[in-house]
Amino acid sequence: MNKILIGLMMCSILFVACKKDDDGMNTSQPGELVANRISPDSAGSGSLLTLTGSGLGDIRSIVFDKNNAPATFYSTLNTENAIIFRVPDTATRGDQNIVFTNGEGKQLMVPFRVLPFATVNSAFPTDFEPNTEITLNGNNLDVLSKVVLEDAEATIVSQSVNQAVIRMPASVSAVKGALVLTTTAGDKATPMEFVNVEQATLRIFTDSLVNPAQDWSWGGAYAASVDNKVTGSKSLKAAYDPAGAWGGLQIGMGSELDIPAGTRYFTFWARGADADKKVNVTIKGNKNTTSHTSEITVPANKWTYFKLETGAFIPNVSSISVIVFQIHDQGKTIYYDNIMFIK
Repeated sequence: MNKILIGLMMCSILFVACKKDDDGMNTSQPGELVANRISPDSAGSGSLLTLTGSGLGDIRSIVFDKNNAPATFYSTLNTENAIIFRVPDTATRGDQNIVFTNGEGKQLMVPFRVLPFATVNSAFPTDFEPNTEITLNGNNLDVLSKVVLEDAEATIVSQSVNQAVIRMPASVSAVKGALVLTTTAGDKATPMEFVNVEQATLRIFTDSLVNPAQDWSWGGAYAASVDNKVTGSKSLKAAYDPAGAWGGLQIGMGSELDIPAGTRYFTFWARGADADKKVNVTIKGNKNTTSHTSEITVPANKWTYFKLETGAFIPNVSSISVIVFQIHDQGKTIYYDNIMFIK
């Protein structure tokens, strides 16, 4: 056999040996799973962990066994000697094993302690006024001992493992910020910010239209309502005419309303009816010489928060003339709340 043929055969062998599956995972035959070290050996939800050892390149699942909570990881980033993953938000606190399973069904169990840091995955509302109650959803909320926004401490009204209700204090100086949650494991901040309605740079509607805002609407009935709310006692009910099309909730300024320095966002909440509806949000400014529109979709049967950056939505606009929420096609009833500008 000549040297050229031998060389081609060797290249072919190497190509097959190094080939990966279509899913990008290493297809080398998995050997015995061996753990040398997990770092750190205790941590809270969301923390990044590294397991080192051997035979780890074909790991297909990672589960925290106390409540069978699966961990997410990128299988294509595994090596034979290391795998990186995070403690799942759903992992139950306390001592347990992390179970690693490879493509042949072989398993490796590594002892680990999940620390009881409180985590929040969702919250409603994220706007607040004095004494607003906020519902937090997450994990380890039953061991909350304190909830603070900067220098203001909230009252814990009720709590369970996956949900806590807090009441904001009567006075908060913060403009906005994350809540800091304290448990025996330590402090952890929420991933979302909470906005102080009283510190908005401009309020257009909270429980009512704020002077100089006025109702200039058409094609429906528009009024403050106790039917639904985000904060306070009322929202703005826009009953767009179901027999018409393109009804408009129009908020005109009795006098031109200057946008204060430092304003960064135009924000509002909207709650849809029985179907998702498209709405054009238009702001006319600079004494009606400019007009900017953004199309949004208001999901059915739930409150949704909208946050439009003023620099992108209304560039070079220094004052507000008119704000319009114009529905597409036949009307539905949509509720709006906390229409305002914030830092």
